[in-house]
Amino acid sequence: MGTKSVWTPERRARQAEIARLTRPWEKATGPRTASGKAISSRNAALSPEIVALKELLAEGRRRMKVALCTERLRR
Repeated sequence: MGTKSVWTPERRARQAEIARLTRPWEKATGPRTASGKAISSRNAALSPEIVALKELLAEGRRRMKVALCTERLRR
């Protein structure tokens, strides 16, 4: 069963009301222990595939800049 069938509009409204009443964002403090902080620090870590794609994109941009500069110099 997917999440769309579980979160009906009524349930979503009820959860939103509970969140408004309890205001959990005011009590959140973030990680307190060293292990929790270490885990949290890796939240922005990228998968190897994403890193490789970003490197390929950067290389493509560098090559494009070189090609444009070379073309301008030939004019």
